[in-house]
Amino acid sequence: MKNALGIGPQSPSDNQLQKRLRLHQSWWRTFVLGEESGPHPMRSGETVGSSISGGEQSFSNFLDEYAIRAVKETLEQRNNKSKGMINEKRLFNNLLSSQPLCFNFFGRLKYNLNMATKVLQYFYPAIKNVTAIHFEFAPNAARNNDNSAHDVAIEFISGDGKNGLIGLESKYSEPFSPKVYRNDKYKRLFDESAAFSADYDKVTGTKYNQLFRNQLILESALQNGAYDVVYSGLFCYEKDDNATTKGLAFQNMLKDGENRFKIITFTDFISTIQKQEIDEETREWSILLWARYCGIRLSEEYTK
Repeated sequence: MKNALGIGPQSPSDNQLQKRLRLHQSWWRTFVLGEESGPHPMRSGETVGSSISGGEQSFSNFLDEYAIRAVKETLEQRNNKSKGMINEKRLFNNLLSSQPLCFNFFGRLKYNLNMATKVLQYFYPAIKNVTAIHFEFAPNAARNNDNSAHDVAIEFISGDGKNGLIGLESKYSEPFSPKVYRNDKYKRLFDESAAFSADYDKVTGTKYNQLFRNQLILESALQNGAYDVVYSGLFCYEKDDNATTKGLAFQNMLKDGENRFKIITFTDFISTIQKQEIDEETREWSILLWARYCGIRLSEEYTK
């Protein structure tokens, strides 16, 4: 591998996609951020190319002021009743993590709801106006009795005046959680929901349990009257065959699955942004999104 030391140590245990994306994030760290390799997240005393140090102070893991603002506000607003988990060390210092990725993609949209509306309408035509964007979020009305949360959640008003919620699961290189969770509360919510076309054992199986639990957040909030309409989705890298295959399979387990559950790729999302009337600063941000998360050709020479 050309100049491997220049981009930092690489993990030998990754699958091929993780290995390639780790190298790309190592390239980003070296040639865009100009920073040294940071601590390995799993092995004490070792460093890895896709990690930085001191991100809590530099905010280097984020592409613009909007992502940084969203991170600060999200952390300030969380308390011991907040669902989901934000590992701040990963958020600030792990370039490969999908959590900072969410802030990079949706932070600017959080503070420009007009642009958020135009972009998200392409994927969810029922939207009239996006009213809020949240990170690592589950509404208080979700009574599924676990710590599940959506990586990104979008509140909106539909064309016929209904209150809506979209919950997205984001994947860059991480696999879905393989652990199977089942309990009486899940089964009751499943039985009362009109969303599923597959049986309970199948949707709660090891391949789909994480997506199922995310769907239950929406179904629970819908049943409790917090929202009138809900949609779910998978936000992922288009070359992640594992994620897209499982997403498509889960989509087929839902009634009217293509309408209820969307698979949105990073490239499609960026392309939709670039088709809008945007200023030069926003266009530059969209290009940086592509370069960091999709433009692996930029680091191609370091695979040789």
